[in-house]
Amino acid sequence: MQVTSRSLVRVPVPPGPEGPARLLPALADALAGDGPAIAPVPVVSATVSSDYVATALRAVQADGGPPLESDDVAAVVATSGSTGDPRGVLLTADNLTALTPAVQAQARPQWIVALPVTSIGGINVLVRALAADLEPLVVPSIGGAGPFRPEEFTSIVDRARERSDDVRVSLVPAQLTRLLSDTAATEALQACHSVLVGGAGLRPSLRSVAENLGIDLTSTYGATETSGGCVYDGRPLDGVTITVDEPTGRLRLSGPSIAIGYRGDPAATAATFIDGAYLSSDVGTVSDDGTVTVIGRADDVVTVGGVNVSPGAAERVITDHPDVAAGAVVAAIDANGDARLHAFVEIRDDASGVADSVRAAVTEQLGRPARPVVHRVQHLPHLPNGKVDRRALVQWAAENPLDT
Repeated sequence: MQVTSRSLVRVPVPPGPEGPARLLPALADALAGDGPAIAPVPVVSATVSSDYVATALRAVQADGGPPLESDDVAAVVATSGSTGDPRGVLLTADNLTALTPAVQAQARPQWIVALPVTSIGGINVLVRALAADLEPLVVPSIGGAGPFRPEEFTSIVDRARERSDDVRVSLVPAQLTRLLSDTAATEALQACHSVLVGGAGLRPSLRSVAENLGIDLTSTYGATETSGGCVYDGRPLDGVTITVDEPTGRLRLSGPSIAIGYRGDPAATAATFIDGAYLSSDVGTVSDDGTVTVIGRADDVVTVGGVNVSPGAAERVITDHPDVAAGAVVAAIDANGDARLHAFVEIRDDASGVADSVRAAVTEQLGRPARPVVHRVQHLPHLPNGKVDRRALVQWAAENPLDT
């Protein structure tokens, strides 16, 4: 066993602007090698449960846990845990900073922090703000401090434009949807030099609306294990290589941003990080010109009535429905032991008959077995990192097997 001397400390990250303010100096020291490695973990709050914090702490094993796997580790970042327990990803300073030159070159953009800084998306914004040597501006609702409000985003963009003509922000699709529903926030997006959208698939209709409004939108794909988004609009960033693993069809990513493994889990590390590459759980294709298309997850297939169906494929149909503001699809087992797809949808204002329309669209495109139970919700449940809490949806579906 390798003997390491670098310590790993937990950085408690409260909701609101205090979170990034607390993490930023610790991150700067960790990247420079002037301080211990860090493990950003949210604190228990009105929107972050004690169970979630406990699972994140188990994943990162900080503050007196076993020795770090390598002295090169600068941060241990917990994965989302949207479908299973989080894992602690071991990231070096070189991993975390590898993609910054490809993203902002020699520019000194003013970054806006709108994603939780306990997730790799938010941490990436802090890393790039440090590289630009411009203090980031923070959306007040960050980390679950409050609802994401278009008027607050607009105010932050106005402040950012007073500092720089190059304003950049990273969002998830749900945030983009909310901003495009507000005229002033749409104008704020138009004023941004770059709007990165990741963390979930960007449906074509949402992208089309943004682009028709003149918003400089870039969809990103990546994972905590790749130090965040390493594919922009389907094209790998400089230094990133992506191939398809045969015969599984899973995407294999390599390059300087690939993590060195998982905290305290050598078996998962050996199965996932092979010859310096990360074998993802995503199935996809790479065209002759290098364009990457993500089709879905390798485990995203369930058997319904003897037929294999994909919750991810059904979700793509539903989220592209014109009357659906946001949606998610999961599979749940009913009282008879049979699997069934359940769609959870946020309906746009004044829309009617959406449940029937959603069911019909899925049935037409994917077949009768994929026809979902439809649950109308005011808001989808989200984890602190902004991703949909799919485990919560599975539990709800199991307890509420009929349309609601």
